[in-house]
Amino acid sequence: MTLADVTNRLNEVSERYEIPERVSVATQKVREGMHAAGDAAYRGAYSAYEFAREHPRSTIGGAIAAAMIIGGVLYYLFGDKRHTPVQRRKAPSRVRAGAERRRKHRTTARASA
Repeated sequence: MTLADVTNRLNEVSERYEIPERVSVATQKVREGMHAAGDAAYRGAYSAYEFAREHPRSTIGGAIAAAMIIGGVLYYLFGDKRHTPVQRRKAPSRVRAGAERRRKHRTTARASA
């Protein structure tokens, strides 16, 4: 089969199954959906803007809370797993079983002497 035969066959198949019409209908539906989503986003952004103008204090608090949440999520996703956090206090030293009783006894004996 030559290249010309392939292109002719493709044209016949596309005409038989009405592919260009179906593609244009699907494209139109996608455009309508995108337009509706754009309108909804605009209305949401405009209502948020109006709320921010009416209530500036709560807007600032919301912005700070949103920044903290976003920062926490980014740290959770991209934080360095190999880096251990700084240990602020000394870890308790391990003591053998029974040694704690002897140590307590010695301290009380010293205190009474």
